[in-house]
Amino acid sequence: MPQLTMPNVGEGVTEGTVTRWIKHEGDDIALDEPLVEVETDKAVVEIPSPYAGRLAKILVEEGAVVPIGTPLAEVAAAGDVAPRAALQPVDQPARGDAAATSARHDGVAPVQGARDRPPDAADGRGAYHRTRQYSPVVLRLAAEHGIDLTLVQGTGIGGRVTRQDVVAYVANPVMHTVPPDAGAGVVGAPLPPGRSAAQRLPEAPAAGEAPATGGSDEHVPLTPTRRTIAARMLESQQTVPPAWMMVEADVTALAALRARIKADFERTEGVTLTYTPFFVQAVVAALKQHPRINSSFGDGEIVVHHRYDIGIAVAAETGLVVPVIRDADRKSIAGLAHELYELGAKARERKLTVDEMRRPTFTVDNTGSFGSIASQPVVPPGQAAIITTEAVRRELRVTAEASFAVRSVMNLCLSFDHRALDGAQAGAFMQSVKQRLEAYRADDVVY
Repeated sequence: MPQLTMPNVGEGVTEGTVTRWIKHEGDDIALDEPLVEVETDKAVVEIPSPYAGRLAKILVEEGAVVPIGTPLAEVAAAGDVAPRAALQPVDQPARGDAAATSARHDGVAPVQGARDRPPDAADGRGAYHRTRQYSPVVLRLAAEHGIDLTLVQGTGIGGRVTRQDVVAYVANPVMHTVPPDAGAGVVGAPLPPGRSAAQRLPEAPAAGEAPATGGSDEHVPLTPTRRTIAARMLESQQTVPPAWMMVEADVTALAALRARIKADFERTEGVTLTYTPFFVQAVVAALKQHPRINSSFGDGEIVVHHRYDIGIAVAAETGLVVPVIRDADRKSIAGLAHELYELGAKARERKLTVDEMRRPTFTVDNTGSFGSIASQPVVPPGQAAIITTEAVRRELRVTAEASFAVRSVMNLCLSFDHRALDGAQAGAFMQSVKQRLEAYRADDVVY
């Protein structure tokens, strides 16, 4: 029977979390109709059906984290197969190997004692069937709190225990314990050192007493986005020898230009004119002048990129995301402003597509929007450098005529991979960015 598998949705992505099944077992499905929602690499992606037919069996529960290529569902196809190479995993293992790969990556983990137990009874609704398999996040939460997962009432598909179930159980174990007739009591997740069996089930609160919540500590499970950020930043710090520098730019004329056209631009274009389009334009021009900065360090070689796909760091609710402006060298200030606005809105609404975040060649992070005047960013894996543009501030400076004047100034900070770049190359690039920002004039056009 044809299977829907966890697709390869981006470079460096090795796993994804099934966040929501849009269709349910037995539902009829059309070609390209969304079946399941997957959160991976800082985005939520709806996976469409590559077949028309019926959703025969769901193989992965909501909340489970599984590697690329893992079968997610079986589909009874009606014959219409979608020619979607983009949805096929890279180096997909055979079906037998996929299960082994899933186990190696902790996609699901069998519970001790489950092999010897008979199937669990149904609850009063006739829908409680426990499979005794848990996702890594559920196992981690159980280990942290010393919880026997067989005592937790599951609300996922087939009665499986989800992350939300464990969190609810920690807050109120009495309300979220498996009913007595559902077969609770089998040993679940291993207990952390120092825990005894008597400590598996938290004591019920006395009448009128609020449930214990661990004092003033709040345990926040890692989201897939946060886990991806953590893994990539750790990878960068472990593999990249970083270097850093900062220069100051006088952007008085640029500030005057923006102030002059900002209101008219917003009225005619429908988007706010920030400093970021000007920063991106200056950075891209400097990258063209110093192409080695637009590169990455590979196995025994430096790869110089001749496209200018600029990643823009955006602070979203789930963490930092980096949508990409493709061919930024071909866009005007107005064009960059529109694309920045659209990508930023999609990032905050978690509607970015995989292609909109794939393979930036260089990243610009406008930390100045938070009032920062100096920062040291971590070099993203696959890039040679990242620049931060700091807050534009009014300060007193000595002019060429040896007098004092209030000027608009800002700092530019660069972190770079010292394997790929030397200080002289980085310094020349930074001087180029500085000069281009200082070259804007108050009467310039932005189209």
